[in-house]
Amino acid sequence: MRSVMKTTEQSHKWVLTDVSGLTDFSADFRNYCEEKQLDEGKIFELELSLEELIVNSFTHGYKNVGAGTVTIEVEDIGSDIKISLQDKAPPFDLVRQAPAPRLGGEDGEPESGGEDEAVSDPGAELEEKEEKVGGLGIHLVKSLNDRVEYYGSKDGNIVVIIKSKL
Repeated sequence: MRSVMKTTEQSHKWVLTDVSGLTDFSADFRNYCEEKQLDEGKIFELELSLEELIVNSFTHGYKNVGAGTVTIEVEDIGSDIKISLQDKAPPFDLVRQAPAPRLGGEDGEPESGGEDEAVSDPGAELEEKEEKVGGLGIHLVKSLNDRVEYYGSKDGNIVVIIKSKL
């Protein structure tokens, strides 16, 4: 089972059992947003945010615990859209614990390196740079939405996104 959708008048709810359900979810979510007459820019920003959070849950949250689920509930609350994502992964407060966005270098600054620098193992240098890049997706989620909240416990994580429809 990849995704399941449940609908009421005020909300839609999806349950994803792995990242392969993302395509079906995205199509359903887009239809929901179009029915609510959100403009294309807001739909794109929400799709990008949700994809990042869902992929992070499966890739990082469930990395050491195996399989899991991500439940997404979308509610129309007047002039806003409220989206709640819940997983059962180990707690990770993306509002307070997420690393600052890093594009490379030890302090997040791009690596400086001229052409005349000798590189003994180009693969090792690439691997080192990849480890230093990170935090960009969560930064994107926070930047693209009006409000991002985190609620967590030993039983998992809930991330709430609030976005104005106007």
